[in-house]
Amino acid sequence: MKCARCQHDNPPDQKFCGECGAPLVLSCPSCGAANAPAQKFCGHCGAGLAATPARGEARTPESYTPRHLAERILASRTAIEGERKPVTVLFCDVVSSTALAERLGAEGMHGLLNRLFETALGEVHRYEGTINQFLGDGFMALFGAPLAHEDHARRAVLAALGLRRTLDERPLEAEPRRPVPIKLRFGVHTGFVVVGAIGDNLRMDYTAIGDTTHLAARLQQLAEPGAIVVSDATARLIRGYLRLEPLGPVEVRGRSAPVEIYRVAGAGARRSPLEGLEERPLSSFVGRRRELRLLDDLIADVEAGRGQAVGIVGEPGVGKSRLILEFRRGLAARRITYLEGRCLSFGSAIAYGPVLDIVRSNCGLNEADTPETIVEKVQAALAELGLDHESATPLLLHLLGVKDDADRLAGLSPEAIKARTFDTLRQMSVRGSQRRSLILSIEDLHWIDRTSEEYLASQAESLAGAPIMLLATYRPGYRPAWMEKSYATQISLARLASDDSLTIVRSVLPEVGLADPLATLILNKAEGNPFFLEELARAVGERAGDGASLAVPDTVHGVLTARIDRLAELPRRLLQTASVLGREFSLRLLEAIWDAGPVGVHLQELTRQEFLYERAAGDEVTYVFKHALTQDVAEATILAPRRRELHRRPARRWLRNTLTGCASSRRSWPITTPRRRRGPWRARTRRVRPRRRVARTPIGRRSRGTTKRSRRPSAGSSPRPSGCASTRHGRGCTAC
Repeated sequence: MKCARCQHDNPPDQKFCGECGAPLVLSCPSCGAANAPAQKFCGHCGAGLAATPARGEARTPESYTPRHLAERILASRTAIEGERKPVTVLFCDVVSSTALAERLGAEGMHGLLNRLFETALGEVHRYEGTINQFLGDGFMALFGAPLAHEDHARRAVLAALGLRRTLDERPLEAEPRRPVPIKLRFGVHTGFVVVGAIGDNLRMDYTAIGDTTHLAARLQQLAEPGAIVVSDATARLIRGYLRLEPLGPVEVRGRSAPVEIYRVAGAGARRSPLEGLEERPLSSFVGRRRELRLLDDLIADVEAGRGQAVGIVGEPGVGKSRLILEFRRGLAARRITYLEGRCLSFGSAIAYGPVLDIVRSNCGLNEADTPETIVEKVQAALAELGLDHESATPLLLHLLGVKDDADRLAGLSPEAIKARTFDTLRQMSVRGSQRRSLILSIEDLHWIDRTSEEYLASQAESLAGAPIMLLATYRPGYRPAWMEKSYATQISLARLASDDSLTIVRSVLPEVGLADPLATLILNKAEGNPFFLEELARAVGERAGDGASLAVPDTVHGVLTARIDRLAELPRRLLQTASVLGREFSLRLLEAIWDAGPVGVHLQELTRQEFLYERAAGDEVTYVFKHALTQDVAEATILAPRRRELHRRPARRWLRNTLTGCASSRRSWPITTPRRRRGPWRARTRRVRPRRRVARTPIGRRSRGTTKRSRRPSAGSSPRPSGCASTRHGRGCTAC
């Protein structure tokens, strides 16, 4: 029997397709008779049948991908195609699906799977992942491709947890009022894939590097019912954010060594890169005394009643969170209330994301609180501040997602509710600051949602006469609207000096010294970025001192790849193209190999976002990558054939411009070419002597008096024009 969805031939006695899991018969909703999937009407009673969607209709990614994700993928697909990306692969399937299908019947199982997939799509898309394949009674999802995210591993596991929690709270129904409890099992692994062509229907072809997808599928098969099993590669990226239970090493077919695996026990307490790292103590805090002293001066102004807005800007890993941590530690003995919120990379579509953190902290709410407890704590907090809880409580309960039995906001429009909520939150801050000076700290403001951004702008308007500090961190490329205020201060964090960088390296590798080649390698690669310094030092330590082939750690690779992917298409392509030219390159050489129009506007954007900076080099304009690791990661995303072609372009241009000139034939030039026996990027230098040239007549014959071996034309050859300054005039002379 041929499946209507995938056209796979199945034995006549099967009820479901062995290739895609679709039911091979349709039960008539009127008489219950079995019909072929291609039939539109029942052959026994004539009733209409709900046909199984053919392949390419309801199961194409275009049909189930949200519009905002689809637009982002299609807008940048030409830059994404042919890239090498770090991703996390999530496999999921239904436990005992065969027995379930026999119990429910073909139609019931078909409806149950459709509801499961709809629920799964909601959770996967919430964390900006994509489901690329439906596998009968399961699916495979990718996080980190085609849209790059620095926390793709965390997103994948959170999506699995969300799907499992949703099914536990609201079991699926095969029929109305007929819940069917099901168990899922998940396998998660992190590795690299090559993104191939992306069609108009969002179908994405990809090639796994190594065993990325194979290992994720094997982990899903090893998982117990209801369990989420992750590999060691994924566990390293999510430790602290999720609670993990080690399951020990397991043998995986195709792997020479056992694989360490873990079971996800639930969400962890870690919310920032500096939390939940008991097994990895913080490195020394160095090189930030001036910035810390400035923050101390500003909080003194706040305590005197002069509110301040402070923005700390710096590239990823430069130490923004660490500076705030040390600043907060210094406030322990002072009468100051510190409330903090955090913007999440996947929270830009969640209204009031960081504001909710502040409200929960201010009211003393916990995750385990019941709705009744939340109401009591909110009313107590409002009463303590002297606010009317009758008017403010419904607004805060609405903000916290708790249903108000009285439904006192039913007659208000969304705009009115938002305006009153803003006013209530401002009053809470001002009233609270009258009791003790108040710090509102928001980290990662570059990921803020629009509603929270509007609220912070309104809160900044009331700072001048209140003892409140609004403290925020963000990355280059983002600038808060309130930074134009006279009471606003921006603190830019620069790279650490060499001595301070070495101190951080020695916090991880105590045995290295300044003269140690490993220390030199790490310092040159990290260039004063504390996060890069720590991660590279740990990578060297894990390799037992083998730093000769030091690769970019996964943590650093994810951060830089995601930052590069947030660029527009042409600036990103230009950055990748420039990466093959080296750390420093000339504008003239970049223009020679760039094939997509003028480069000026794109270079300005890359300079504005601090990927590159301009350096004067005599009469020639040159650009330099701000970080060597950015160049490494940008080049690593380009596939080898494209990389070789980009390497050939400047060499061809240089040879063409040089060898057609009139320089002495005794001169030789260095040319870099790939040595294939030692890998495509291990270059060698050889000396090439240009072919000797002879003067020729217009019809292609040698001039009279000119021999094949002669270097100079004889008296009978074509004379040198009076305007030519070359002593070796000939064909292709660059002087005339």
